[in-house]
Parts: sequence; structure tokens; C-alpha cells
Amino acid sequence: MQNFSYENQSKIIFGRNDESVLATEIKNLGAKTVLIHYGQNSIIKSGLLARVKTALENEKIKYVEHGGVQANPLRNHALQGVELAKKNKADLVLAIGGGSVIDSAKLICAGAVNENIWEYYTDKSKQIKGALPLGVVLTIPAAGSECSTGSVVRDERTGQKYVLSHGYLRSRFAFINPEYCLTLPKEQIAYGASDILAHLLERYFSPEENVTITDKLLTGAIQAMFEIAPKIYANPKEYDYMAEFCLLGTLAHNGMLALGRVVQAWESHPIEMSFISGHYDHAHGQGLAIIFPAWLKHVSKSKPVKVLQFAKEVMQESTIEKGIAKLEKFYKSLGLAVTLKELNIKTTDAKKVVKTVFPKDVVLGGYGQLTLDDILNVVALAE
Repeated sequence: MQNFSYENQSKIIFGRNDESVLATEIKNLGAKTVLIHYGQNSIIKSGLLARVKTALENEKIKYVEHGGVQANPLRNHALQGVELAKKNKADLVLAIGGGSVIDSAKLICAGAVNENIWEYYTDKSKQIKGALPLGVVLTIPAAGSECSTGSVVRDERTGQKYVLSHGYLRSRFAFINPEYCLTLPKEQIAYGASDILAHLLERYFSPEENVTITDKLLTGAIQAMFEIAPKIYANPKEYDYMAEFCLLGTLAHNGMLALGRVVQAWESHPIEMSFISGHYDHAHGQGLAIIFPAWLKHVSKSKPVKVLQFAKEVMQESTIEKGIAKLEKFYKSLGLAVTLKELNIKTTDAKKVVKTVFPKDVVLGGYGQLTLDDILNVVALAE
């Protein structure tokens, strides 16, 4: 186990609570003007946006709106939010939505404090010096961005996704009312399950030794997903199932299950984002259902020990091949594709895109340590 420093400022307000609790949290942070950031029309149709605005008005908190975030959030739209926040002197950004909205809101929070914020996404040597406080109202459990340090935003000019990560980007509070998630379509639940599972798996596949505690915690969390996901997929309006689904999404990506695991297997995420959700604009969770089994097949050839442990202890199968097959069966049970062919993506085209995203000397991730040739082999195995 490696040394670590862990701090999480995010206050989780979980369960059946009304919007007055949300407004009180904002008031307690001393915010006078809030930028409300959200997606398309779902929170308008449900009445959630109106209720949030009424709650803010009751506490005499001013607000300005910036809606229209789409899946795989776009750079230009988020930058417009930065200008809106500056113009209105917003002192808190309230993200109402899922990972795309929250990640876009994090760019706004950072951009309101740091000039030329996009440079911080593209240049990893640059560190932000602060950010506006972020509050979250979660409506889609998946990305775990409500309590994480990361923000992923897509540059619509190139189709490439970029990541900014810093402790300043953790939310001050995450308002998680599972009732807000009970209108999600089944495919959104499937995408969310795949994304949450990937967050758990990429932490599980750490080469660190003497991490028995987090190995067991991750094993339990992964197996919990296998139990919970089919229930909520079959019964998307069941509150108790959704509550467990929401909590698992938050726990999977707030860093607690990675303590002492400094080196982790963050290889499938960047490969997926490089072309499936980045270039082809498919759902991120769908892309992960294709890339993760392909990644497992690749790394099992050179580093089979942890993969065999995963097959036996997590998947309860006797061989690596059977373990991976069982994982693919899980994705299929949620209606997800497990091959590029199912999405009408040609392997030759995908490889061309990947070559434009990753440099020739790339070494990706902490478990597989993938070179460009390795990445291309993962793509081939995803065919």
C-alpha cells in the first residue's frame, strides 16, 4: 500500500428531501448569485427547475440560467457559461443533471477564476489556482462526478475529449434524491451501470501490493453492481433499487475505494473517449461496455495474475476466459453492445482516429502500461 493524502469536501445530502434543504445549503455557503447549469428539457418538464428556482427565491438568492448541456458536454457551450458567470458575478454554480452537466459546470467554476481555462484542459503541466464553489443536484447516477475531482469536456472542433482534475473541482455539496432519477429511460440506466462498473474495475486492477482491504471493498462493490443493476433495469421506478444505484455511483468515484492504490488501471476510459464517445459521439457507458472486455483480453496475455484473481474472486469463474465472457453477458443483459460491429464502427476507421489522438510514444495507464500498438490491439479485440 502506498502513501496517500485524501480530502473530500463534498457534503452528501441523500434521500427524500425537498428543494428547501438545497436552498439552505446554498445560503449557508454565503452565495448571493447562483448560475444554474442544466441539460435539455427534462428538468423543466418534471417541474424540478421551477421548484429549485422557487426555493432560491424564498431565500432571496439571485440566479441566472445556462441550460442546454448535451451528452459528452461541449467546450464552447461551457465557455459561454464562464462568460455568463463572470458577467453576473455568480459566486456559486449549481449543476442539475448527470455527469455531463456536472463536468461542464466544473469548467465554468474553474473558468470564472482562471483565465484561458481551456489551456488547463489541454496542458497537464498547468494547475488551476481556484474555482467557484460547486453545488450538485444529481438526476442521473453514472459518472460519479458529483463528488469527484475530475471534469471531462469534448472539443467539438476535433471530437477529442480532455480531462481536468483538481481538488478545487469537488462539489461543496451533492443533493442526491433518488426520486429525481425515477424517470430515467432503461438505456440510460444501462449506460450508468457500465460507467459505474468501469470506475470500480479500473481501481480494482491496480498492481499495488498489500491492498487487501480495498481489494475486498471493490470486490463487494462490483458484485453489488451485478446484483443491483438488473433489478433497477427491470424496475426503473422502484425507489429502493434506485437509492442503492445512486449510492454505488457516488462511492465508485469519490476516491475512497482507491486509497493506497496510487497506480490504477485508467486505460479503458481514455481509449473509449478517444473514439467511441469522442469521435463517434456514442454514450460513454456504451463505449466502456465494449472497451473493458477487450482491454481485459489484451492485458491477460502479459499480466494474467490480477485478471485471474478477478475471474475467480469477483466473477466466480474458474478461468480468465469464462470470467470475461460472464462480464460480457452482464453488459448484454442490459441491452448494451459488446463489439464495435454492433455500433457500425469499422475497426480500420477506429484505428485511424486513435492514431490521431495518441502520440506514437504514448504509455497509457498504470496496470497494462499500454503503448500505441497495445491500444490498437485493444481496438482490434473490440471488433
